Amino acid sequence: MRWLVSVFLAVTGSIWCSLAQAESIPLQSLPGEWHQVVSNAGKCADCKIVVETSGQDFVVRASNGWSAIVRPSFFQGKTFIAGKGSWEPKVGGVYGGKAFSLNLGLLNDKLLMLMTVPGPHGQLYNVKAVFEKESASGETF
Repeated sequence: MRWLVSVFLAVTGSIWCSLAQAESIPLQSLPGEWHQVVSNAGKCADCKIVVETSGQDFVVRASNGWSAIVRPSFFQGKTFIAGKGSWEPKVGGVYGGKAFSLNLGLLNDKLLMLMTVPGPHGQLYNVKAVFEKESASGETF
């Protein structure tokens, strides 16, 4: 039990350290279509996420089989977006059907994502990705 608490605290600290360098998110810039430019889970030229507003929350849907509901939260005076989601059961590998936590931050014009997925034996997988926003014409900028 202590080991699990230690791991949880280490992962939580890592998440916040990564996002602490990000800028406070101007919430009006979050909705739209974002194209993945890099990920530690492998290259995916077609991976995109769509962020939509839903009251005070945001719904995030990914082209590769996951979705989440996130909401604004505050850390050290900065606005961040955090919440929970799940992978579709049909997704293969270690992620299929798994629930996860999701943190988003904005650095310059890039959306930073940290997804933490629990593994089958208590380990945690951290998926880090960077996205660029797409214009109405489909160009990234």
